[in-house]
Amino acid sequence: MYINNVKFAKSAQKISGEINLGTVARIQEIGEFQGVVKYTLQGELDRLNRPTLVLSIYGIISALCQNCLQPLDISIENQTQITIFFNEDQLDAALFSESESDVVDGVLAEDEFDVMQLVEDEVIMLLPCAAKHDSCIGLSYHDEVESPFNVLKQII
Repeated sequence: MYINNVKFAKSAQKISGEINLGTVARIQEIGEFQGVVKYTLQGELDRLNRPTLVLSIYGIISALCQNCLQPLDISIENQTQITIFFNEDQLDAALFSESESDVVDGVLAEDEFDVMQLVEDEVIMLLPCAAKHDSCIGLSYHDEVESPFNVLKQII
């Protein structure tokens, strides 16, 4: 789905949808993630009257625990504000300036802005590097080897 992101923001449009992670090649390359993620993209003007997109993502993702290899459900919920800039200099200045900036994320103005690419990128950033059950986090599968210096430790 493609939009003109500036017109979308200025006219305060809103779209919602969902993506099935099992059908997204980029996500499947990262790991075996399954589930349906819902999103809402809302256009608005920020306090400085700049066109802005607000992307909300929520859903339950199924993955494999990296310790016990059993299924694990991960709840994700995130909202990101993305400011639209009209040239790369403005974008770079806002994102990489030394001074305090209220811009968290930014994109360039486009007549054909790919909404699904944006949603996929955001989901990828929310995926865990190594999914684990809370009960598995402390587990270690390394065999403990008795140190030959334990005898000396007892003598001292």
